[in-house]
Amino acid sequence: MCSPSGYDRLYGRSTSGLAKLLCMVFSLSGILCILLSSAPLTNLRGLVYLCVMAIACCGSALVFLAHFCEMRHCRRRNASKYELYFHATLAVMCFLASSAALTLALVTYSIAAFFGYVAFCLHALEAWYNYRRYRQRDVSTQT
Repeated sequence: MCSPSGYDRLYGRSTSGLAKLLCMVFSLSGILCILLSSAPLTNLRGLVYLCVMAIACCGSALVFLAHFCEMRHCRRRNASKYELYFHATLAVMCFLASSAALTLALVTYSIAAFFGYVAFCLHALEAWYNYRRYRQRDVSTQT
């Protein structure tokens, strides 16, 4: 069922909404750390980090907008399972990209890796919330 207004204004204040917004902020901070520094962008680990963080930022933005505009409620499917897989994949990708960026001996990449690790924690937290939500719906439908 879709709401008449088409927007869920309280979603931005919820735990999931704030986690997605913070994921976007920390992903953008890591990207800007590398782009605005004098560190070379020609190495593969830095490029992998930039690509993964861009994917994480855009993915979080899309999921946030889907919830905020209440597009998820118009479907009949259980979206928690798909969000669980999405956030778990992004958490693993952020962890690996941040670990790869940390192996470079540059301060800029170390700071960007910190932002990547925070984004990893937030995506893992979102995956955990979606797992609990999915399991709770599974248990409530059993007879």
